[in-house]
Amino acid sequence: MQGNTVIVLAARAAVCALLFAWAQGSSAAASIVPPLSTQWAFSLGEDEANLKQPLVEGGRVYVTHRGVVRCLDNITGAELWKFSPENAAVTTAPVSWQDIIVVGATNATVYALDAGTGDPIWERICAAAIAPSPVLLEDVLLVGAGHMVYALSPQSGEATWICSLTAPAESGPVCDGGMAYFLCHGGSLQCVDASQGRYRWTANLVTGPRTFPLTVARRRVIVASGYRIQGVARSGAVAWTAEMPAGVGAAPVLADDILYVPCVDGRIYTLYARSGAPRHHVIYQVDHPLTSSPVVSDTIVAAGSGDGLLYVFDAASGRVSWLYRCRGPDQMPNEAAVHGIYAPVAASDGSLYCLTGTGNLYRFTASAHDESGPVFGDFDPEPGSAEPGGQYVAPVCSIADDGSGVDPSSVSALLDGSPTPVTFDLATGVATMRGAVLRDGSHIVKVTATDFRGNEGSTEWSFLTDASILPEETTAGQSRVQPRGQIRR
Repeated sequence: MQGNTVIVLAARAAVCALLFAWAQGSSAAASIVPPLSTQWAFSLGEDEANLKQPLVEGGRVYVTHRGVVRCLDNITGAELWKFSPENAAVTTAPVSWQDIIVVGATNATVYALDAGTGDPIWERICAAAIAPSPVLLEDVLLVGAGHMVYALSPQSGEATWICSLTAPAESGPVCDGGMAYFLCHGGSLQCVDASQGRYRWTANLVTGPRTFPLTVARRRVIVASGYRIQGVARSGAVAWTAEMPAGVGAAPVLADDILYVPCVDGRIYTLYARSGAPRHHVIYQVDHPLTSSPVVSDTIVAAGSGDGLLYVFDAASGRVSWLYRCRGPDQMPNEAAVHGIYAPVAASDGSLYCLTGTGNLYRFTASAHDESGPVFGDFDPEPGSAEPGGQYVAPVCSIADDGSGVDPSSVSALLDGSPTPVTFDLATGVATMRGAVLRDGSHIVKVTATDFRGNEGSTEWSFLTDASILPEETTAGQSRVQPRGQIRR
């Protein structure tokens, strides 16, 4: 299996392909050794609903975002070409076949593009908008379009067979052993024999308000919805149901017959794919909701959170070995991300690729140049300010590092030369010192932090407290004390 492919094309003898966006081979992530640094970041524009995983192929990165498919240079992040259908939007993640990139659009058309130039090679008009997302099974491209399923030649777009579903396809297919499965309108799971082009069955499942795209797992199709994970057998019968302790945050990922399920309580739960029984092994736990399908290998597990944090866990211990705060281009250093990481994280040749809802596509790698330490700002009390005495003061500042990220365990502070406890909010990048009622006079705050590459940064500022200074007054003439330790907007 090629490490830098997103669509995993299994050997013909096995006749098995995995889901276009949520399938992650262990070999793709096996060479990732944290800490990582930013190789490049490309801003695509905000789109919180985008769940399409980037495709890394042949020294290029292909990504669908806001209805446009773009090709970026893998080394520099420079845009090489983009494709947008006239009066339509691309609806699928890119699929690679030889030197062709295939995407589908809202105008019911499947496009084959030259991987090097983005020029259309062929077009195939189908019955309806193309469902996310086509998949390759051997040398056949399977596409869902409304009630119809098409088996197309990736070389010419000619149909090998066409069959119908009983409800419009919303996502899929995923394939296992020659069977293709679609998640359809109304929450039903539908099966088509991919070798013969025949509709087989419909399983009407009990689903929650949100059902994630399907995962295939060794003669099981995994359906994640709400608090529930269901394993459906090839016959259409529900083989097992697992109730999760918290809501599922993204589609599960299969690795070595184990399902990794990210949940909004900040934990990745592991289940045996065959039975759905919990695997009491390593705990992967953080304090932020996990909302992206993870990358899993023998050495690392990586997943994104709903507040824009990318975590890499040590696979053996569950310890967080690296994390990075993905900030939007217009986001202030002391502000939490408006949108999190929802698209599946991708891995290729020792790099991680992360697409945020804010619209930044990152490439992180261990070899990226990083010699700059963290930077500081948003000081409160403001440097050189004079504050009313006799008040509780908790100095704060923001800390940011766009290279390898701030190591939260490294943040320390001195207040008037004495060490003082400090907390660091990962989502906002704000360090808050333990507050105290300070004596009148001048006070000096010093904050130090390092990034994950060991580059150190520090800052120092001073302010004055004086009991003769009156607190600010409201328009009604009543005294108003400014709560110290809050960033002024």
